[in-house]
Amino acid sequence: MQSILNFFIKHNHWFLFLLLEGISLVLIVSFNNYQGAAAFTSANSIAGNIYSAFTDIEDYFTLREKNVALVSHNKALLEEIESLRNELGTYKDSALLANAPRPVNGDEYYYNTARVVNINNDKNNYFITIDKGSDDGIKQQMGVFNERGVIGITYTSSDGFTIVLPLLNGKNSLSCKIKDTNSYSTLKWDGDDTRYSYLIDLPNQAGFGIGDTVVTSGFSSIFPEGMPVGAIENIEDSNDGLFFKAKVRLFVDFSSIGNVYVVGNDSREEQEMLENSLKEE
Repeated sequence: MQSILNFFIKHNHWFLFLLLEGISLVLIVSFNNYQGAAAFTSANSIAGNIYSAFTDIEDYFTLREKNVALVSHNKALLEEIESLRNELGTYKDSALLANAPRPVNGDEYYYNTARVVNINNDKNNYFITIDKGSDDGIKQQMGVFNERGVIGITYTSSDGFTIVLPLLNGKNSLSCKIKDTNSYSTLKWDGDDTRYSYLIDLPNQAGFGIGDTVVTSGFSSIFPEGMPVGAIENIEDSNDGLFFKAKVRLFVDFSSIGNVYVVGNDSREEQEMLENSLKEE
């Protein structure tokens, strides 16, 4: 305490000078309009800068709280966007089903929509994954097609996804016929060009030619009769000379598949059970 008193006593002339300066400034500001206005403006500017600094400091310490609120708001917006996207997808599915190509004699068939989420184009194990599964009523041995034609047959399903064996899978074969004829055959891929498959064992007396359309026969109970498959591009004799082999350009572009339809048959299980009972005898 004594040290502080000694400091003030030692430098008292400076404190007196500052006091007199302060009094002089007050008198100048009080009795002169111009100096008063200038002092008021300067004081407001200084005060404003001080308040701004305090506000910046306060904003800095409340930044975390604001960030949490912003993240919460963004989460709500994302959930709303996802909800709208799902709703839009429902409308799109309804529109796709309304425009799905259906044969005239396919009343016992029912339809669903799906989207391709993966294509495994390994020629030894070509398969497609779609975003619908058993929860959506998808089962084994259901037909898959798009607006261009037949794609393949469902192979196995989980709750939300299904593996489809396309026409380009060696394990798959499809009962077909030449459109507007009774010339039936089996379509089988040879593992080479993804644009083509082959009709094998076509009777040589059957009437057909290059450019004719190949459609599903309806015999398999998987696809309705008359679903488009492809067009004959070349015809050659089989090895025994009794049958023809026809090269078919497929209508579906397997390098670009998006939305698809899945077709089921209400009477397929009954038909197969009856046919299998005869095989067991």
